[in-house]
Amino acid sequence: MFSVPGGFSDTGKLAYAYITYAALGLAYSLVNIPYGSLASAMTQDSGERAKLASSRMIGTAITIVMLAFVVAPQIQSSTDLQRSLTLTTLSFVVVGFLLYLFLFRTSRETVVRDVPHVSMRQSFATLRHNKPLLMLCLSSLAFLTAMFALQTVQAYYARDVLGNANYFIVLTIVSTGAIFAVAPLMPRIVRAMGKKTAYIAAGVIALVAGVGIALAPASVPAVAIVFFALMGIAIAAVNILMFALEADTVEYGEWKTGVRTEGITYAVFSFTRKLGQAVGGAAAAYALGIGGYAADAATQSTGAVDAIRMAAGILPAVFVLVAIAIMWFYPLTESLFSQMIADTARRRASHSTGVTAVPPPEATK
Repeated sequence: MFSVPGGFSDTGKLAYAYITYAALGLAYSLVNIPYGSLASAMTQDSGERAKLASSRMIGTAITIVMLAFVVAPQIQSSTDLQRSLTLTTLSFVVVGFLLYLFLFRTSRETVVRDVPHVSMRQSFATLRHNKPLLMLCLSSLAFLTAMFALQTVQAYYARDVLGNANYFIVLTIVSTGAIFAVAPLMPRIVRAMGKKTAYIAAGVIALVAGVGIALAPASVPAVAIVFFALMGIAIAAVNILMFALEADTVEYGEWKTGVRTEGITYAVFSFTRKLGQAVGGAAAAYALGIGGYAADAATQSTGAVDAIRMAAGILPAVFVLVAIAIMWFYPLTESLFSQMIADTARRRASHSTGVTAVPPPEATK
């Protein structure tokens, strides 16, 4: 992707960039989907799944911070950016490949499945009856749209609302760094209040933070920084809970149909996350355009500054409110989850002993 052949026209180079970037994204998905599906295959314990999701988010945060120190200096000072990015990416490829080999050798899929080889028809049939997955995807789509809308305009907020582009670094640190404080606490929070309640509580914090970001006085940047920190805490909590909740929907699908489909369940959830990224970025960009933002202007108009406030605060708050409303009716509670695990275990035991057990709920319809 970083090595464009010589002799291409500008149009050819652009086409080459589109094709190779899409190919890289496809390869990433082919790795990420089975990787993301592992949590539901490794354990059925809610606390353990919360630990896995927390570890994953900590790794993500460490990587983001590391990239800021590794890649950003290259963009600013490299005399041959293409070569430096190519070598950097190749080093990540080697290290990443070794880490995946380590994962392959050490992880264990301990959850038993009644149907070892699931057909495409069975996969889609399971999805069709998985109401919690649909609701989780819709709620996640709304919340991620809010998150990416904020991230899209964060630099503009620092420069044009707070009046100093250097605040962008501070806002990034307090919002991204929140994961290191939240992640270790999430397993305990899940045990105390359950994933659904924790998700809604984090959403309420994000709602308050969004309104605060929109209304924070530019003359007191510390107020905005505090609200960005609150938003970071909420986003970190919800992102962790999303992955834990997604693993639970796999159990629901098996409970309903008798077929366990970790792969396609995570694939649908992953697609939702990508869609949220696209919608959030587009919504923020349209908000700036409607507000009259001028890229080359030294000073933005009052309307443009207000649009940045709206895109950074009110727009995310609206989408977070939608996410909370959907999750409010989410049917998969901790008690139902425990019942599903017990029912599935009894059904599996009856298959091995030949004793008739209660069929899956879907089979009785």
